[in-house]
Amino acid sequence: MNVVNPNNTTHEIVIIPRFYPTDNVNLFLYNETTQLQIDLNVVNSYTIVDGKMFVEFDYTFTEGQSFQVTITEFDDENNNNVVYRGKIFATNQEPQDYKLTDNVYYS
Repeated sequence: MNVVNPNNTTHEIVIIPRFYPTDNVNLFLYNETTQLQIDLNVVNSYTIVDGKMFVEFDYTFTEGQSFQVTITEFDDENNNNVVYRGKIFATNQEPQDYKLTDNVYYS
């Protein structure tokens, strides 16, 4: 699972892909709350360093929402090959310090 900060509009996720793409990739986000799919059309905005794939994209997230992410590559025969499938969670808390009840007061 990747964590993104909703206060930023440009995000970078680090993944280990199923295979390394050789062409353009598309990034799809499925909002698990609203059940809407967003196609971000990421084109050539990824790098591969030491076996990890760094994907950069722009999106405005809302605090506490979770998304399913799918990264695909079209091949020469127009097949939509899945490079990566995973989850993204939006929070402005540091992942190591994350608390579900942060800023919630119980009396």
